Amino acid sequence: MQIYMAGIYTSNFDLHGRLYRRLSDNERAQRDSIPHMLESYHYVCKQSAVDKMRRDEAKVFLDSGAFSAWSKGVEIDLPAYCRYIQDNADIIRVEDDAVVASVLDSIGDDLGTYKNQMRMEKLGVRPLPCFHYGEDPRYLQLYAANYSYITLGGMVAQSTKDLLIWLDEIWEKYLTDGAGRPITKVHAFGVTTPILMKKYPWFSVDSSSWVQVAANGSILFNGKAMAISAESPNRKVQNQHYDTFTDLQREAIDKRLTSQGYTTEDLMHKYLSRWIYNINAYVEMHKEYPPFEDAIFKQTQFGLF
Repeated sequence: MQIYMAGIYTSNFDLHGRLYRRLSDNERAQRDSIPHMLESYHYVCKQSAVDKMRRDEAKVFLDSGAFSAWSKGVEIDLPAYCRYIQDNADIIRVEDDAVVASVLDSIGDDLGTYKNQMRMEKLGVRPLPCFHYGEDPRYLQLYAANYSYITLGGMVAQSTKDLLIWLDEIWEKYLTDGAGRPITKVHAFGVTTPILMKKYPWFSVDSSSWVQVAANGSILFNGKAMAISAESPNRKVQNQHYDTFTDLQREAIDKRLTSQGYTTEDLMHKYLSRWIYNINAYVEMHKEYPPFEDAIFKQTQFGLF
């Protein structure tokens, strides 16, 4: 499974900027080697952002950013989005025959999203289609049968309980064959909850948690956010911050951090160190999952015993 870091360039974290220059040698090496990045057209549509990605020879998963634009009362111009994809093909990833750029969603309108898919194809761009939580599954059936790579969206605002019910149903009915093997590649927008990542045979997922968790003064440690910043409001709350753990716990944490090339002091006081640490945590996490070719969906069976 590929885990995409969302918003690297949106955060001005390019390889030639002032933030990069503030990193240690170890941190720069890890920033240099981020394997999978996702950017939103809504945020990187300007030429300055394109120039940075091109200069870094980046290959990104391009999301339309329709939800971000919609939430701010901005409308994305569909022909302009298509021209952007065509003009900047060198910075957009390709998976087999699929250009990894998502369709321009029509928020809350499954027919509208389908129509946008058809409009973009008529303009010479075949984007990854998107099916959202709660939409008519006939659209998902159509996408899964006709595209080698599709996306699922609208999940960030849903509870894990509700998502498990919905995802169980669509994976069993529409996205796998009789042996539980995926019939197409599937990307999950904004899904990095461990139980959801492990249960389904995703080809890819993405998250901006690397920067959000760091901004809240934490690092991703053993798959969970651990408060470590010297400015964290949890610093005096027992068992809610590195400082309030037992001596034995802190010793084990320090040993792990040192083995990874970090110091507790840096992570306490430098948000950029926390950025890099969290990115690397996701990079390491993807190694825990089987290759896509070996991934199988197994429906949970409930019985009396």
